[in-house]
Amino acid sequence: MQFAHVPAAFDAPWTASLPLPCTAEVHGPVTLIDGPDFQRESEDRVLALEYASRPRTRVMENFHTRSDGWHALTTLHLSRMLRCRVSCSVLGSLPQDRTAGRHYDEWDGLIAQVRGTKNWCIGFPDPACRLQLTTRPGDVLLLPRGVRHAVTTPQHSVHIVLAITDRPLGRHPTPLHQDAV
Repeated sequence: MQFAHVPAAFDAPWTASLPLPCTAEVHGPVTLIDGPDFQRESEDRVLALEYASRPRTRVMENFHTRSDGWHALTTLHLSRMLRCRVSCSVLGSLPQDRTAGRHYDEWDGLIAQVRGTKNWCIGFPDPACRLQLTTRPGDVLLLPRGVRHAVTTPQHSVHIVLAITDRPLGRHPTPLHQDAV
């Protein structure tokens, strides 16, 4: 996969209408990210208290396994098409949220900005960025594994990450959900 930023790949009002949790409606197991610190919480009350004490980006990992909605079908079809395992996560951030900081991922990322904006610093040798860009609703970012990046949130942000792994599917891939076939 090569790096690419595709502005307005999807219609912004359409992406805003996608049924996803917004930052105020995050329920179920959620990971709170603060640099190398990842904290998983599953109780809404504890999550609210932890977030209030230290605002952090919220990640709903493996979102494709939570229902048989469009995200599960998209993940399943992409997995079958690419013949490898793909997972879907939803990340929600507010401006004061701490993030993962400078890092790289061990998968190819297909990132779709759904709501708000996200500022990206991509491919830096310390301390400079090689490329700075902002994703807006409807934008898609293809980020190959191993590419260093850091993100900040100027307003609020909800984006989807489809993580494309190098783990092959079995001979007969099992559906993520019985009714998703």
